Amino acid sequence: MLSSILPVVQWARSYNKEWFRPDVLAGITVGAFIVPEAIAFASLAGLPPEVGLYSAMMALLVYVIFGTSRQLSMGPTSAISILVGSTLGSLLIVNAEQYALIASLVAVVAGLLAFISWILRLGFIVKFISKTVLTGFLAGLALFIASGQLTKLFGINGASGNFFQRIYYLILHIDQTNLATLAVGVGGLLFLLLATKKFPKLPNTLILVLGSIILLTLTNLASLGVKVVGSIPQGLPSLIIPDPNLIDVNTLITLAGAVFLLSYIEGYGVATNYAIKNNYKIDGNKELLPLGISNIAVGLFQGFPVGGSVSRSSVNNESGAKTPLAGGISGIIILLVLVFLTGLFTNLPESILAAIILFTIRGLLDIPHFRFIYNFSRIEFVIAMLTLLSVLILGTLEGIIIGVILSILVLINKLYNPNIAILGQVPGTDDYKDIKRHPENIKIPGVLIIRVDGSQIFLNADNIKNNILDLLDNEYKDAKLLILDLEATAFIDITGIEMLDELTTELKNRKISIKASNISGPLRDTLRKTEIELGEINVCISIDDYIKECQLKKK
Repeated sequence: MLSSILPVVQWARSYNKEWFRPDVLAGITVGAFIVPEAIAFASLAGLPPEVGLYSAMMALLVYVIFGTSRQLSMGPTSAISILVGSTLGSLLIVNAEQYALIASLVAVVAGLLAFISWILRLGFIVKFISKTVLTGFLAGLALFIASGQLTKLFGINGASGNFFQRIYYLILHIDQTNLATLAVGVGGLLFLLLATKKFPKLPNTLILVLGSIILLTLTNLASLGVKVVGSIPQGLPSLIIPDPNLIDVNTLITLAGAVFLLSYIEGYGVATNYAIKNNYKIDGNKELLPLGISNIAVGLFQGFPVGGSVSRSSVNNESGAKTPLAGGISGIIILLVLVFLTGLFTNLPESILAAIILFTIRGLLDIPHFRFIYNFSRIEFVIAMLTLLSVLILGTLEGIIIGVILSILVLINKLYNPNIAILGQVPGTDDYKDIKRHPENIKIPGVLIIRVDGSQIFLNADNIKNNILDLLDNEYKDAKLLILDLEATAFIDITGIEMLDELTTELKNRKISIKASNISGPLRDTLRKTEIELGEINVCISIDDYIKECQLKKK
């Protein structure tokens, strides 16, 4: 019981001393990556740089105790940062202190939602956002983030609004570009692209940050208009209790819910991926607990919402992390930075942060997967594109909500219109398959054989009945026997049962017999509770059995 709540107990007991060195090296490497990223993502959320460091430190130190993934790196992410920043940025918030408190409140509420979901074992909610919606959302997010960072890269102030408004503003004010700022930012972006290609295992982001700080310290670029991060408060965060009355409760719950879903889906997806690669298993329900406690702890210590990072988890895995201890080492590094080294980042150029963000988000725009979706399903491609456009036009929160609604509508449509296959005998066998897919199959005179591919429930019951009656009224008007193949029917609810009862009565009036075949055990148990006459439901009878019985009666 203790090890299920505190996984650290389980992996610490069986810890192999040979893992310590790779864990420490991975922790140091990720720590070097996360410091500049945490500062950059805090700026995305509209928060001071120290808030990003607080969030990363608390998330990593909590996850080492409660986390189940050996490679997942917790902390601020680009997706969550822009979701928080774009939503809170659209509100009329009095001052920066209140803004930071609201961001912390969102983290606490998102954490509570995750914690409650863990108690209720709601790990299945990871399915609420389909991969199609997530692909469109993340692509839209990447473009939206890019539109905000491009103005910083060019040294232009004042851009706001949606993606198109920001790009339009940039074009209109391109003559106000600060060339020194642009040179520093573009130089940083080129460095990251080239260095990552040549030396992927080095902490290139940290090298860039330190190099740019040295450059600004030794030159007069600041006097040319290159803006810097400025002073970062030294020391550890203090405990706070965010006031729930700071923000409208509907906005708070909606934003926290979106943050929770996005962070869980991203983090669980990354954790599962590396669990498969490293030959161990991840429990979706168990991952809700560390996500919940991490966000609650972050929110109580002046941070903003966190989740599992795709890029840093990749670095963690490639650096050889064997256990969550690697994340704990990364958290200790950030702690040391906060206590001793915050002054080091005073001259960090803001355009370098923009370059880091632009470099980091490039993976969110997954063109190959868009191509795969297009080739696989035009409908799903349309959903992905509509989700992307919703993010660009309406905003991140609205975009993900619209994407989820579209997915649900498509699912409802598929449930409402299940495939109804007409079966014919495969020549020379006792098998019966879909005639539409296999035109060579033989139709049995006077018999209509139907297979409904899906459950028969309140949503589609009338539609199924009307389709069957339509076939009997037209193409199969001479049929004297209807056989329902229930092999693909996993479940029938009360409305489905009533539909079958009505169909049976209607066919009796038409002097048409109705039989059910290939009934699974659980479905047979359900049908036994009714008085519907569908043939012999106490045993599993095949289609061929009924056909032979029918042919004998004719003789």
